[in-house]
Amino acid sequence: MQTVDFQQILIAARQLPKPSQAQLVSALLQEQGAVPYPPLEPLTGLTAAELRALADAVLAPTQAKRLKQLLRLQREQKKLPRPLQAELDTLLEESDHVALVKAKASYTLSLLKA
Repeated sequence: MQTVDFQQILIAARQLPKPSQAQLVSALLQEQGAVPYPPLEPLTGLTAAELRALADAVLAPTQAKRLKQLLRLQREQKKLPRPLQAELDTLLEESDHVALVKAKASYTLSLLKA
């Protein structure tokens, strides 16, 4: 499988005739809009201090360290054994959950300031 970097794609796209460039941009924008994301819901029932604490939350240090180890191992080996892949998936899911809570807390704080 051949990989192409982003710069090569841009160079190739710039070589297209202008009408083709316009079609490409239109297709990319339509594809991006095809996956509707639900609006970010503010967190309710929390004080500003609690929201700030959530906005500053991070993955626990031991989990963050293990996540880095597994990601490095995956990069080196290309494919992890099933138990390690399952552990990595769980840690990535937890990391995503923390990021979502942080985003909601930050969003709610911005609404309170408005």
